[in-house]
Amino acid sequence: MLALTAAKHGATIANHYELTGFIKNEEGHIKGAKVKDCLTGDEWEMKAKGVINATGPFTDGLRKVDDEKTREIVASSAGVHVIISSYYCPRSMSLLDPDTSDGRVIFFLPLQGNSIAGTTNSPTEVSANPVLKENEVQWILQEVAHHLSGDIKVRSEVVLSAWSGIRPLIRDPHAKNTEFLVRNHMINVSKNKLLTIAGGKWITYRAMANETVDRAIQE
Repeated sequence: MLALTAAKHGATIANHYELTGFIKNEEGHIKGAKVKDCLTGDEWEMKAKGVINATGPFTDGLRKVDDEKTREIVASSAGVHVIISSYYCPRSMSLLDPDTSDGRVIFFLPLQGNSIAGTTNSPTEVSANPVLKENEVQWILQEVAHHLSGDIKVRSEVVLSAWSGIRPLIRDPHAKNTEFLVRNHMINVSKNKLLTIAGGKWITYRAMANETVDRAIQE
């Protein structure tokens, strides 16, 4: 939907393209990108006034193409969600519990005739196809069970679907403590003028986009 909206307003959308390098001027500032069509293998250059790195958990990969010695800022975290029957959650009720067995937040919401429950927050490796871990699903089901009557059992068999995504938590590259995580989003401009927007969440993506465009205009 976001891509279609961008195209409607004049953007050119290029799927299945891989960035292989940057075009830089005599001062070393980025003025375009070298790309490869992963379907045909064709390669060419795209010149631009500036380049924005908005690649989520893959943020550091592009930053290292710009400067291989750059400090990594992404702390990837796996987030798992499960869909179960609406039997376990009335359509008129939602639940959010910040006091779970290990301190993570659990939510339970009606969704399209069923119920969605989540989420986990555990360190993970960056992958284009995150692998769902059974122990994460079991943790969600166990936490959900705490809010149901004792005679109601929540077993793996009730899971209609489940998936895992990667949330790119961010370390501030300028912070003295390398473990400090930025809970919202962060904009960073490298010495070579690569503008990176990272972190954030779905509910703030419009604000992230506005701030990123404003910063790009300044640069």
